[in-house]
Amino acid sequence: MSVSIHWRLMFRINNRRALDTCLARVLPLFGDGVEVGECKPYWKIPELWECNLVSLVPAGSAAEQVLACLLTAKSLASGWYVLGSLSAESADGFSGVFDAKGQGGVSGLAIGLEWASFHVGNSGAEPR
Repeated sequence: MSVSIHWRLMFRINNRRALDTCLARVLPLFGDGVEVGECKPYWKIPELWECNLVSLVPAGSAAEQVLACLLTAKSLASGWYVLGSLSAESADGFSGVFDAKGQGGVSGLAIGLEWASFHVGNSGAEPR
């Protein structure tokens, strides 16, 4: 069984063209098989554009799945708040949140990234 990582990225940009540029920079960080979902202006703050992604992690130990997720998150930005209950058997429920206003700031690869989150779950599972 494979595991999905559901990502929600929010970029502070002006238009769809700028979003496409930001996505072109960050999509290679997710590796092969990343699926881009809906991308649209965030309803509360229109200058933030929200984009949902799903990346797959091959089956492996929970430690390997968490490591793969953390390496991708670190390539996007630093200063993640990670949470969730883990066990040796499953990474299901592992999640994290990044806010550019928090400590750490944004890495140079994710220009415009204002806020992001991830949630690890079995393939087909919806993020919480």
